[in-house]
Amino acid sequence: MSVSIDIVPLTPALDMYGEPDKSSAFSLSGVVSIALTSPHSVFERRRPARVILQSVLLTFHGQTEVITTTLGYSPLSLCSISRELAPSAPLELTNEGHEETDEPSRWNIVFDLPIPGWLPASHDFAPGDFGAQTRYFLHAAVRFVVVEDQRGTSSFFTTFCSPFRSRDRSIETHKTITLRRFVEPPMDEATPPETINYLLSPPIQSFDKGFQIPLNVLSKIQVLASVPKYVDVCEDHLPFTLRLRTKDLEDADCRRLQITNFKVDVVQEEKCRRSTRSSEYQARYPVPSQSSQPPNKPLFNAHHLSDMYWLGLYAPPDSKAKGMTSFTSLLPPGEPGVYHLCGDHHIFAEDAVKDTATWYTLETSISFVHVLPPLSEGTDWEGALRVRPSAQGPLYDVSHSLKLTVCCTYSMPDSDKVATADMTFCVPLAFGRIAPPLPSRDILPALLHSMLPDGAYPPLPSLLPFAANLPAYSQLFDSQGNRKMDATPLPLYTPRSSSDSPVEPPSSNEKQDELHAMTL
Repeated sequence: MSVSIDIVPLTPALDMYGEPDKSSAFSLSGVVSIALTSPHSVFERRRPARVILQSVLLTFHGQTEVITTTLGYSPLSLCSISRELAPSAPLELTNEGHEETDEPSRWNIVFDLPIPGWLPASHDFAPGDFGAQTRYFLHAAVRFVVVEDQRGTSSFFTTFCSPFRSRDRSIETHKTITLRRFVEPPMDEATPPETINYLLSPPIQSFDKGFQIPLNVLSKIQVLASVPKYVDVCEDHLPFTLRLRTKDLEDADCRRLQITNFKVDVVQEEKCRRSTRSSEYQARYPVPSQSSQPPNKPLFNAHHLSDMYWLGLYAPPDSKAKGMTSFTSLLPPGEPGVYHLCGDHHIFAEDAVKDTATWYTLETSISFVHVLPPLSEGTDWEGALRVRPSAQGPLYDVSHSLKLTVCCTYSMPDSDKVATADMTFCVPLAFGRIAPPLPSRDILPALLHSMLPDGAYPPLPSLLPFAANLPAYSQLFDSQGNRKMDATPLPLYTPRSSSDSPVEPPSSNEKQDELHAMTL
């Protein structure tokens, strides 16, 4: 007799939308498939296989690990969610009537696990098995009792060995689950990206080249930077808008001030940490306690090099190192990121004479690469050199920013000298995965219509009157997943009055039909 199990999720990946939120949850559904096959026998017919199902325990595991030559090995368990899927009473499974076929008899046990919405997305190690990774698994353990069939003839070997054979059996299997995070739920159609405006306050940093621009002049320059709310990691550029104007600046100073050029750089910052105990991650999210962490409780599927660190066969060269940080420019090689202004550079000359100063607007598209250039020698970073979505994890963080430098010149009064200053700003960016748009609502009727013979059925719009009238999820459930109260409830029940006409009892045929429906 052969018993095998398999985990079959309904979707190849678990998709989460929006920012990590510990008050939200997503559904991971599928089936645990149990297959039963009778063994081949040369001396006798195949006998039906019978087992008593005792337990089907399904567990969702989440873990993150960091392995570098500088930090060593750092594991962390993110979550462990278990559900018992078997019924409370023992259930017999048998392939009686199908024992002669080569196809196994299958039973699919449906599962639906609520997965916390704060978990970070899956990502793998860099080439060479160094860096950081986050992985998720579904683990199924099935316990059953084998029921011996005594109706057939038994050989001497079977009779002699049966007292020594254990009837309690258990089998296990696991499957890797890819968790993907999207910045927003999919929309009906592609929409232009939403922008965020940052009003920057100069000067953040300035230096002089002989003469320095007075601070009371620099402080009255307003800089407004507009960047997308989310930058798609699958794209190769991001739109950027820079607006400049002065506020409450004297007319003479407006005419002396010039903007010659501005510089931009898109930077990806990656951080690896040895431990999360000192970070705020555990205060924000319900990470399991230390008693559920390695080495008190090992990870479900740890990296193959972890045993070397636990046994002391390898120790990091710098035991005091607590973290590593990498700053990498995403601009294409050879791209300086400098944009020169055309025409007259006295863009603020008319600000003082106007009732309201108008913004001087500069629009451009900044290109970025997906495969990062090699790091300079002496850098101890060992992660993968590629663009990643912005994310915060317990042991590994990725953040992005746009470095902006506005170059100013100022003609000093009563002198032919020109003062120069660079105003430097840092604009936060959020890289993420954009969910593909939903298919058009006209695709399903057209697809079904092409599959049906002409004239066999009425028009599809009359067959699917509900397709365009389905309520949105937010209309039925709140953010916690609880059913909303109906604003117009049904009227209260009132008992039937004696004047109402009695209802005729159903006929015998109707009773039989009702009983048959109940048995089904």
